[in-house]
Amino acid sequence: MFSMTLFLSHFVSDFAFSNVYSDKFLDKSSYYKHLIWVLLVFLAFNFDMLTGWMLLIVSLSVLLHIGIDLLRIRNKNTNIYFEIIFLAAFLIWSYLFRNFFQDSFLSNVFQFYIVGMIVTTSFGSFLFRTFNLFEKERKDTIGASERLAIFIFIMAQNYLWSIIAVGAGLAYKLIFVKEKNIKELILSPTYAILVSLLWFLLMQNIY
Repeated sequence: MFSMTLFLSHFVSDFAFSNVYSDKFLDKSSYYKHLIWVLLVFLAFNFDMLTGWMLLIVSLSVLLHIGIDLLRIRNKNTNIYFEIIFLAAFLIWSYLFRNFFQDSFLSNVFQFYIVGMIVTTSFGSFLFRTFNLFEKERKDTIGASERLAIFIFIMAQNYLWSIIAVGAGLAYKLIFVKEKNIKELILSPTYAILVSLLWFLLMQNIY
């Protein structure tokens, strides 16, 4: 596998702790808040690569990300096709410049692990909003936390704690969440289990 810090930076910037469907996210007057987050994320994942050509590539990547954000804001909306196209574009972008980032302080294994974590948690929330499992403006802190715990334990091959995490998540939602969403109750842990197992197999075979 190749170094994908540029893809990871874009992915985390737009999906970790963010809701691309939110009116606030699509409001140009508050874009500066997201821009600060973007700069911090790109810096975090590329902090040891900010010299020479790599500094130029990272800077161009930030500008590309900003361009995607502004296109979203101009359209005042987004959809799964828009997001997948630009995720794929950033993955190709990372591949094209892979040789420049092969000595990144962040190992390829760790990068791939973080991608899997975001796919399981925040990107899962995006998919649930996309397919109307719940409202597009709704936060999914509880569901994302549940899926994060499941991902961590499955990747650690601690299946007992994975089962406990599923049970604890269901119990919390049934006891403390006023509006019960039966589809979300079932699909959130199911999605987490399936993606986590898939990611574990991918990591076993790739690395």
